Amino acid sequence: MSREHSADPFSTFLNATNRPSASPGPDQGQSTPPLPPVATSVLRALLATAHAQVGRVGGDLGLTTLQIAEAVSLLVRLELVAVGRDGTDDTMELTAKGRALLEEL
Repeated sequence: MSREHSADPFSTFLNATNRPSASPGPDQGQSTPPLPPVATSVLRALLATAHAQVGRVGGDLGLTTLQIAEAVSLLVRLELVAVGRDGTDDTMELTAKGRALLEEL
């Protein structure tokens, strides 16, 4: 049995970034909609380093595994960070789009 509306909080969070906005877009003089605070913190933490381990950034910011995973997932979907591997660790780095967004903040 399928349900149209899920009470799953993770689906709600992940779908929040896919909703259309009634406000003007960046090409109409308005900046990008704000990121959730956790994602913004992760993005800012990457400004000082070329590559960072995902787990280390999460630990430094006091985030749970779920919080850092959700934030990184959102940032990757928005093309603000790129994720790679360094041995056994997941690493991430700012993209040009991510750096440009940080300059706006």
